[in-house]
Amino acid sequence: MLYYIHGYLSNPDSAKGQLFKETLQAYPIRYRTCKPEEIVVSECLERISETIKEDKEVTLIGSSFGGYLAAETALNHDNIKTLFLLNPAIIPPHMDISTIHGMPERILRGMQDETLFTTKIPADIYIILGTEDEIVPNNWGITFAKAQEAHVIFLHDDHRFSENLYKLPSIISENLKIHLQPLKIKD
Repeated sequence: MLYYIHGYLSNPDSAKGQLFKETLQAYPIRYRTCKPEEIVVSECLERISETIKEDKEVTLIGSSFGGYLAAETALNHDNIKTLFLLNPAIIPPHMDISTIHGMPERILRGMQDETLFTTKIPADIYIILGTEDEIVPNNWGITFAKAQEAHVIFLHDDHRFSENLYKLPSIISENLKIHLQPLKIKD
């Protein structure tokens, strides 16, 4: 089954969440019930683990912070076969988190996991990076991709994939070799 894990300031019903639900039948995971700044990373990971635990073959699509959560979850679940990480906020171990803005340092500390760079995740990993990402530096995704021997796809786009949003389901389905559902256009 496919699951979608949204970003830090987003929610499961976001444009990406709805798009992936409609085109890929991806189930959007609600990993928090609090304000973003009140997130406890371990609680988010527990909610995701609880959601996917019964499925034998899982594909996670994670965007930004959701990309980090997807990768972290995949370290501990052998039922996760494929990851699609969209501009993942996976912080390299050498980064000084005091220089990162936009999230509380407490959350950033919880996200900085050297294991993501030293232990191979037993899944196929595809990383889609927007070359004009203004939020997450491309070198974070590239560093993670090198450590995990992941596939990297570059799109000339921003953090939210404003220009290529509707191409993402096709990219994912082509790599998963599944058929897309027709997108219902509202009048």
